[in-house]
Amino acid sequence: MARSIFGVPMSSVTVMDHDRALYLGRDGFDVPVSGRGDTPCRLVTDTGEIITTDDARLDPRFADIEAFLANDLGFYVGHPLKDGSGNVVGSFCLMDKEPRQLTPAEMAEFQDLAAWAQSELLADAESAQSRATQQALLPEAPLEIDDVHVEGVCLPSLSVGGDYFDYGVVGRHVHVAVGDVMGKGVGAAILGSSIRSACRAVSPTISGGRALGTAVDAIERAVLADLQRAGSFVTYFHAVLDLDTDELTYVDAGSGLALLVRSDGTIEQLMGADLPIGLEAQPHEALTTRLLPGDRLVVMSDGVLDVLEDELGWVDEVGSLISRSGDGERSDAPDLVDTITLMARERIARDDVTVVVLDRRP
Repeated sequence: MARSIFGVPMSSVTVMDHDRALYLGRDGFDVPVSGRGDTPCRLVTDTGEIITTDDARLDPRFADIEAFLANDLGFYVGHPLKDGSGNVVGSFCLMDKEPRQLTPAEMAEFQDLAAWAQSELLADAESAQSRATQQALLPEAPLEIDDVHVEGVCLPSLSVGGDYFDYGVVGRHVHVAVGDVMGKGVGAAILGSSIRSACRAVSPTISGGRALGTAVDAIERAVLADLQRAGSFVTYFHAVLDLDTDELTYVDAGSGLALLVRSDGTIEQLMGADLPIGLEAQPHEALTTRLLPGDRLVVMSDGVLDVLEDELGWVDEVGSLISRSGDGERSDAPDLVDTITLMARERIARDDVTVVVLDRRP
């Protein structure tokens, strides 16, 4: 855009670190990074001022910038870009082979574009920080206890998202939970954090799987008013495995995206009749089955359907993926979490993608 507005062959949003210049928003050249001393953008970051010159080839400030002069560039104008704390971290710049001057009107427009570039830079930095913060709230490592291995992944479609998963151990009970807030982005992420907090608060109170329904009732009471004010709801699945009895108790609140894959390849879809959390206060029904050595529990958000070939036949397709996947110990094949992650990166997911696998090793 800057090239066409000002009729220059090159422009860049350049971010500087200790010894490098990173051309994040380059246009008109293909070099992604150079030494800090190889660009006049260092003059901008060193002084914190707009740097311009009528003819760089005659300007002593440019005399030691060999890479700039080697390309026979005669014009440069750079505007400082600042981070959220006011530190100058880079430059928005225009470059041309021919010496020239910006008119007062062109300089005003250049400064407006620089302000826009800075706002975009700050927004990108804030998005990256938000994403890092949300990811930090997820389990930081797979869970290993007895013959149980649990791991998961959450891939927001935007910088942050409304999917949430958690797992942990309370006594001799392994907990797995997946929530999917309606919507995407920051608003959904805030509501997802509320679900996480409520889940973390009630999980230690579950002395046995049959108390799970009451616990999910408490989760809904904690977040119901917030969800209704926001006009949102959450599909939620929570399972508890008793390590001593093999009993798997679960509550399915509008999810319908949990599969139990038996050691012989048989697939069972675990579904309940409860409504999603947030629509109206309701008692939640805890259902039970058994998870034996060699079995796997797979819980997903509906974003996974976006990366499959057949959304309607998703049970069979996920079953096929599971049959071809390993667990890091039983085979050299990629595990299901890695497979779904790769698929989400290769295809365009319209929604957040989350999958959690609880594997009972034989």
